[in-house]
Amino acid sequence: MLNNVVPIEGLGSLARTKARDYETRTVNAALVPELTAEGWIVDKRNKKSVRLRKPKALGKYLEDRVWDLFYRMRFPLLSDRGGAELLVDPKNSKSPATQIDVVALDNEIAIAIECKCSEIPAKRPQFQNDLAKHGLIREKFTAYARTQFPSTHKRQVVLAMFLSNVLLSENDRLRAKDQNIVVFDDHDLEYYENLVSHIGPAARYQFLADMLPGKTISGLELRLPAIKTKMGGFNCYSFSITPEYLLKISYVSHRSKGKRSDVSTYQRMLKKGRLTKIREYITEDGIFPTNIVVNIDKNRLQFERIHQEGDLEDSGVAGWLNIRPTYKSAWIIDGQHRLFAYSGHERAAQSRLSVLAFDGLAPSEQARLFIDINAKQKSVKQSLLQEL
Repeated sequence: MLNNVVPIEGLGSLARTKARDYETRTVNAALVPELTAEGWIVDKRNKKSVRLRKPKALGKYLEDRVWDLFYRMRFPLLSDRGGAELLVDPKNSKSPATQIDVVALDNEIAIAIECKCSEIPAKRPQFQNDLAKHGLIREKFTAYARTQFPSTHKRQVVLAMFLSNVLLSENDRLRAKDQNIVVFDDHDLEYYENLVSHIGPAARYQFLADMLPGKTISGLELRLPAIKTKMGGFNCYSFSITPEYLLKISYVSHRSKGKRSDVSTYQRMLKKGRLTKIREYITEDGIFPTNIVVNIDKNRLQFERIHQEGDLEDSGVAGWLNIRPTYKSAWIIDGQHRLFAYSGHERAAQSRLSVLAFDGLAPSEQARLFIDINAKQKSVKQSLLQEL
C-alpha cells in the first residue's frame, strides 16, 4: 500500500511551510534559554508564548525544496507531510515499511524520489547502496500507484534521486543509468526552480522531458481532424487543439548547450509582463484567431486522408491526424506568449487554439521560419490600431 499521498488541493498550508528555508516553533517563554542554546532564535514574542525559528537542517531543506518544486509544477497528487510510506504487505501489521521522501503523480507519470545531501561537497561512499535500496521499491510502487490511483492511461513510472553537495564518479552515474534511476544535482534543482518561476506549471513537462527523453507516452496520443497542405514546399497541418495538450508537448528553447542556456532562452523569449497581460485577456474571454506555428519532430505524425469531392489537392486535403508525441516534441516557432499564458490557467483544458504544424522541419528551416515571422514581419502601430 502507498500511504500519505493526497490531492494537491489540500496542501496549501504545508506548501507555505515547505517554501521557507527555516522552521518555526512556538513555546512557553520559560523554555527560550534552553532552546536558544540549541540554535533557535526569537522570532516573535506573544503574550503567553514565544515563536522561535532556525534554519532547516540541510537534509530537510533539500527535501522541502524538491517537494515545493513539484507543488509549484502542480502535480495533482503529492506526498503529504513526512513523505510517502510504501508497505510491502498491507495485510501484515508487522510488514516492513519504506519511507519515500517525495512522491508525485499525474495522469501520465508516477515519480518516487529520494533526497541525499552532504554538509560540504564530497563523495558518498554508500551511493551504490542508496541506488540499490531505492531500486527495490520499483515493483511495489508501480503496482500500488496503478491500483490506488487509477489513471485513464498506463502511467510511466520513474525513480529519481536529488543530490546536494554529492560528488559522483563516472561509475556512480553508470550504475544509476543501469538501474534506470534518474539523478539530479544542485544545478538541476536550481534550473527547474527558475524555470517554474518564469513559465509556471508548464515547467512540469520540460522536467518530464528531461527524465524521459524521446520516450513515447501513451497518455499523449491524440487523434483529431486536420487539413493537410503545403507551404514553402513543406508538409503542414491545420487543426484546433486545447492549450493544455499543446503545453505538454511544446518547448521554446532550441539550444543544445545545457539547461542554463535553456533558462536564458526562456527568459529572452517569454516576457513575464506580456504573459500576465495575455492571461488577463484570456480571463476576460479573449480569443486568438491567428495560428500558433509549431514544428513537430519527424515520425510523430500520421495522416489518414478521408474521401472528398473533386480535386482539391492544391487547397488542402481533409483527414485525421494521429499525433504520437513525446514530451518536448513540438517547437514553438510563433505564438509562444499566447500558448504559455495558459500555463496554470483554469481555461487551459477548455479553450481551443488554432495550430499550423510543420512536419519534421530541419533545424535550419525552423530557424529561418522563426526569423521570417519574428524579425521580417512589421507590427501594426498602436495609433493605427486605435483608429481601427
